[in-house]
Amino acid sequence: MGERVDRRVNVFISVPLPDDCVEKIEKADPRINLTIDRDLLPEPRYTADRVGKPMEWTDEMEEKWQGYLEKAEVVFGFERRHLAQLSDLAPNLKFLQATSTGVGPVTKKMGWVDQGITVASASGIHSVPISEFVGMALLAFTKDIFHLFDLKGRRHFERYNTKQLKGKTIGIVGLGKNGTQVAKVARGLGMRVLGVKRVYEGANPATLGVDEVFPKEDIKDMFAQCDFVSLTVPTTPETFKFIDYDMIQSMKPGCVLINNSMGTTVVQDDLIRALNEGHLGGAALDVFEEEPLPEDSPLWDMDNVLFSPHSASCAEFEDQKVTDLFIDNLMRYLEGMPLRNVIDPELQY
Repeated sequence: MGERVDRRVNVFISVPLPDDCVEKIEKADPRINLTIDRDLLPEPRYTADRVGKPMEWTDEMEEKWQGYLEKAEVVFGFERRHLAQLSDLAPNLKFLQATSTGVGPVTKKMGWVDQGITVASASGIHSVPISEFVGMALLAFTKDIFHLFDLKGRRHFERYNTKQLKGKTIGIVGLGKNGTQVAKVARGLGMRVLGVKRVYEGANPATLGVDEVFPKEDIKDMFAQCDFVSLTVPTTPETFKFIDYDMIQSMKPGCVLINNSMGTTVVQDDLIRALNEGHLGGAALDVFEEEPLPEDSPLWDMDNVLFSPHSASCAEFEDQKVTDLFIDNLMRYLEGMPLRNVIDPELQY
């Protein structure tokens, strides 16, 4: 990264963060000069919310905010208010720690790296809750949780026979931190685990926790074998709407599609078509092309669709995890060491 820093470094927290996490950052090193102004931060809607409830913004608040940015060398939290003007308003900014994963496209669009700003994502801190969402979906469709809710709602007691998850095959598209954690969960449930990796050469299935790795060119061959497909890819031009009708048709009939990437990874109309035609056995969706999901979307009324309001990654320990990641990166920055999760503007992750 550079040379060791022996001076005070101005760190600005631009998103809501609990007091104990702020205190932990402040005490991490005497070189840290920390600023957080809770009068300028919105009230969180839920634990670990980085956006918060809408708030009125005055000229006085804007002046104070810009003053903090002007002094900041390090910013914790994605500074959404001034994305396009960030380099002008924060001329001393060298390191921005995002609290989410999908910040690559904005980093490239804004040209921050060319402006001397290193951007690090929160890659890895959401892997466990995302993999647990996938595990829930695997069991929900295998044990037909929809039927169980129907029986309970009708107060109808009638025995039935379920499928068994052990021995089924899952295909994971994207074997990064999230994908490999999904593989661990699936293996623990006795599944056969396949995966597609962007950089195929030298990929070791054992290291990645899968039974077989496919190059991206052979993704359809993998799809044809899968009872479930889990999408855990980053948001890049390469993954934009790449799961279209043709891709879905290459999946094994009855396959269940699980999307934990971004809503733009899947062509939503093609997904709806495949569900209506019965080629897909169902879908578990955490993300959508348009969010919030419009009230007139057919997905609301589909009995074989399980979905979450873009909340699969949100879990009780997120504040602590992202704080620990930031402290580690901040110490690396102060010591002149390479940072973790630095965004490559070309790869966009």
